Amino acid sequence: MATTKNIQSVERAFAILELYQRAGCAEYSLKEIAAALELNKSTAFGLINTLADLGYLWQNAENQKYALGLKLLSLSSTVKAQSILIQAIHPYLEQVSRKYGETVHCAVACQGGVIYIDKVEAVGSISINTQIGMRNELHCTGVGKCLLAYLPPAEQEQIYRGELRTRTYNTITNAERLRAEVSRIRKQGYAVDNEEIALGLRCLAVPVFSAPEQVACAVSVSGMAARIEQIGENALASELKWMASAISQKVFGYTYEA
Repeated sequence: MATTKNIQSVERAFAILELYQRAGCAEYSLKEIAAALELNKSTAFGLINTLADLGYLWQNAENQKYALGLKLLSLSSTVKAQSILIQAIHPYLEQVSRKYGETVHCAVACQGGVIYIDKVEAVGSISINTQIGMRNELHCTGVGKCLLAYLPPAEQEQIYRGELRTRTYNTITNAERLRAEVSRIRKQGYAVDNEEIALGLRCLAVPVFSAPEQVACAVSVSGMAARIEQIGENALASELKWMASAISQKVFGYTYEA
């Protein structure tokens, strides 16, 4: 089996960040960091300068020493928030998955795409090629189109003007058709992936609101097209809307009529 060689500069950058946790000191000079990690000063300076430019380190102007930057706190808050969200949502996903015998996902928008943060795969259902942490596209997934429908207009425009990659012959690859699809999603309150990412696979998805017009995530039910059609679009959409409303109230304290 082939092995992938680690990138030394990345290892060294993380070693600098981990130094603060390991040694328990709030600030270090360039010389101290270089000595602790056995790096020459020029290498250490390049790494430290890059981390500082990115916001992961902060330099004290008075003593020229470096401390951890606020960017790390932002990442930590995001991870914590998503963890709480997953814990609250997971029982609902399990409930719907058991009821219909299909796979249920929860996903969030991330830099022009969608990231799956939770998944419940029903026993005996079709195996769906998704994993927690996997990134997918907005324009051809149920959860993605739900999230796209509530992005700020400027971010929506970036998607419309970008590449709308063809995944199947049902994929929407025309910007105007996608605009019309987004408008329909906002009116009916749910999105449909009609074999747009994989032939034979159909999905219904709904947004989970944290406040008016603010979508925190999207939840969906996916399965073989014939099975989803047998359940019925209206029935499944109603079930998902109820679940999303319950999650919104429980997690965010936001109540709305599903």
